[in-house]
Amino acid sequence: MSMKRAAWMAVALVGCIPVSAFAAKYAGEFMAIGGGARPLGMGGAFAAVASDASSVYWNPAGISGIGKRQALAMHSERFGGLVKFNFGSYAQPSQLLGAEREAAWGLGLIHLGVEDLIVTSHLDLIDSDGDGNLDLVDRSGNILTDADIAALPRESDNSFALLGSFATRTGWGRVGGSLKLIYSDAIAGESSVGIGIDLGYLRRDLLFDRLDVGAKLQDATGTYISWSTGTNEFITPMLKVGAAYTLVSERMNGALLLAADADMFFEDRRTASQFWIEGLSSDLHLGAELQFQEKVMVRGGVDGGNPTAGAGVRVSFLGFDYAYLHHDAFEATHRVSVLADF
Repeated sequence: MSMKRAAWMAVALVGCIPVSAFAAKYAGEFMAIGGGARPLGMGGAFAAVASDASSVYWNPAGISGIGKRQALAMHSERFGGLVKFNFGSYAQPSQLLGAEREAAWGLGLIHLGVEDLIVTSHLDLIDSDGDGNLDLVDRSGNILTDADIAALPRESDNSFALLGSFATRTGWGRVGGSLKLIYSDAIAGESSVGIGIDLGYLRRDLLFDRLDVGAKLQDATGTYISWSTGTNEFITPMLKVGAAYTLVSERMNGALLLAADADMFFEDRRTASQFWIEGLSSDLHLGAELQFQEKVMVRGGVDGGNPTAGAGVRVSFLGFDYAYLHHDAFEATHRVSVLADF
């Protein structure tokens, strides 16, 4: 099979899968990608770091105490631009509860778009000649050629999640929460809506200076996603816990940040996670960031067994970040983001 035809078949296969075929176990998975090249370059170990506008996603408690308004935008593409992922967030300090409470509110938007999906609901995928390769076949049994496939109608599949967050400081740490509104506009006229809640906790300087701990209970009450087809999916809660420690070198005018997170899913994901036992699955995230003069950053980490790397530079009120994710089974992913504070 030619590379061209293989690409067409891959796209067609996605278009053939009905929405109901995606098990509820992986419902809303587009929201698991994460936002911001800085945390992604650190392997996604950010629950206890949570110190910029991307915290709206990683741990809503982290927007408490941000000193200035911040806005962040990130973009990445995969599979030759077929799949596009966008993340944006905004966080702003608030005097609503008084200056000593360091309250803040934030907004976040997640978007995953898959372009040029071939509508194949009227076709079948079969091994017509027994050679192990699947062919697209119409209802009359005719095998479609590359030209036939290229002429098929195409649609885009878009999924969105809007997050509204609020956080404040208490006597025993910073607490926050996010309300999530989820919407998907799938192919063949199908769509879905959902609503969920994330809760976050962050404690700076636990036991001793520069040791931070954080936790996010994602989809705290469980999240239902209702499809126009009548199918309902359920996102089970996920607990993300992490710790971070910063080593400061005044002599070098720099610092080394070390972080580790564990994502615990209350469902049996088996081979989809690093560790599993009966109804519990878990993935580990490790990350490090070496900072020079608060201007240049070099990062590395491990995201669920896949190595990551990244870098950042700070120029005035702007921060530019890049993250690289290596994956053995798929092509590498590159992410870029811009952070502005004002």
